[in-house]
Amino acid sequence: MVIFEVIRDMILRGTEEETTAVNVDNEKNIKRKKKLGIISIFTEPVDKQYRISFFKMRRLGDNTSVPFGCK
Repeated sequence: MVIFEVIRDMILRGTEEETTAVNVDNEKNIKRKKKLGIISIFTEPVDKQYRISFFKMRRLGDNTSVPFGCK
């Protein structure tokens, strides 16, 4: 389960590969497909991996982050 404590621990531990991802298994994910004007709805299992992403933020030395372009 992805909760605040899990995300906080991922950020504070750093960028070690094995500690920066949380796998979530959802057995009943609802999906839709539209083909020739007909919409079909079905469920299928989905596995998601949540990771820390700093592509839009710049990390500072004191473990804080600011948006790119900030002084």
